[in-house]
Amino acid sequence: MSSRRTTRPIITLGRWVLLCCLAASAAAIDADLVGDFCAARRDPCCRGRMDDCSVPILGTLCYCDVFCERPGNGDCCPDYPRVCKGIIEPPPQLVNLNCVADGVQYYEGQTVTVDCNRCTCQKVSDREARLQCENRVCINRPELIRQINNGNFGWQATNYSFFQGKLLDEGIRYRLGTHQPERPTAEMNELHLKKREQLPEEFDARIRWSGLVHGVRDQGDCASSWAFSTAAVASDRLSIQSRGVDKVEISPQDLMSCLTGGRRVVCQGGHPDRGWRFLLNYGGVSEECYPYEGGHGNASSTCRIPRRRDPIEDARCPTGRTEQKHFSTPPYRVPASEEDIMQEIYANGPVQALMLVKEDLFLYRSGVYRHTRLSESMPPEFRRSGWHSVRILGWGVDRSQYRPIKYWLCANSWGQGWGENGYFRIVRGEDESQIESFVLAVWGRSFASYHRPQAAQQREREYDEYPESYPGGYPGYPGYPGYPPNDLS
Repeated sequence: MSSRRTTRPIITLGRWVLLCCLAASAAAIDADLVGDFCAARRDPCCRGRMDDCSVPILGTLCYCDVFCERPGNGDCCPDYPRVCKGIIEPPPQLVNLNCVADGVQYYEGQTVTVDCNRCTCQKVSDREARLQCENRVCINRPELIRQINNGNFGWQATNYSFFQGKLLDEGIRYRLGTHQPERPTAEMNELHLKKREQLPEEFDARIRWSGLVHGVRDQGDCASSWAFSTAAVASDRLSIQSRGVDKVEISPQDLMSCLTGGRRVVCQGGHPDRGWRFLLNYGGVSEECYPYEGGHGNASSTCRIPRRRDPIEDARCPTGRTEQKHFSTPPYRVPASEEDIMQEIYANGPVQALMLVKEDLFLYRSGVYRHTRLSESMPPEFRRSGWHSVRILGWGVDRSQYRPIKYWLCANSWGQGWGENGYFRIVRGEDESQIESFVLAVWGRSFASYHRPQAAQQREREYDEYPESYPGGYPGYPGYPGYPPNDLS
């Protein structure tokens, strides 16, 4: 402090000690303090070197004289540059806080949708911002996909763009759509086929009946698996049993819109057994005649084909042309055993199977599916399930793992972009997802085929060999069980 006091020739020892203490204290003055110090003096005394050119600050003194221009003087008032030198400090630089997610930057306050959740970039400290998101459960779950792919479950998972932004609850409500069978159907007797021959280790109906088994379709976000699986199995059976004479893809929209007549909600699920009764009593038309319209949620539709009770009459398509209708026999239940299901498929073609879909099946990409139970410890909203219906086309054994895994080969109705080109394999012989618990099959027939002599002879042979398939008697028209039609409403 003595160095800045050169203007005074004599300083007493006591004053010297006091000034040294004040200097040591002033050296700690923070230049960032805000306030008027030099500016508060009536005379700023900016020029010259004056010991009394000081202002109280934080229990000590700060100075405003020209001595402050010398380097290393920490006892100057914070506003000396502004008051005495006219130097205006630039405003403090604002810190722009951004959030980063998946390599993308979002500014503070910005809102973005991440899959099915709404997220906002929010400040969490002076130097950090983070995306704060809702915690709704999406179909696509990256953490579950990682767990499956890093585990030893026998299958691989992935996320799908057509599930992007959709809640798991929406997947259960709109991507499935099969109600459990009504009591009379659930209690129907099972049909046991004769054990004809040793079954092969692998079988694929698409190869056995090449060109007669139909491909995978896409029900979209419409709970209509009951109609898709019913129409697909009926189409396959009709093509196979007519040896390609009646190769047709039956319209699921016909079942969805015309089952009960009038206007009805079409995307809230249905009963497969009611679909079979419709094909038995009224017959179905082709996809070309009545294309799939789909829908979502509460979408409703009016039947665009006039209902006729006489099977002889052709159907009038929405386009105005007429078309022959296609019928099925009543469905029969296949015993809930691995060998019986295999025998039925091997002898007659694809079957319809109900299954309980869990949350991880949506993510299936390849391999032999088995429910992983990875979500069992999580809240209920992560563990959703619902009934679905699919086609079983065959079976096989996967030997790519450390031990062989028996599987069913199934066709889903979620389009060719899902799974193994629209198909999936699921563990066989263990009733995985209850896929072996309720399996249905039918005999498909176009009405015209009942009037062909060779078809009549074939029906007689079938009835002689499998009379239990026709509990109501010989399958002819009229007089066939269920004709004339019953009211389905």
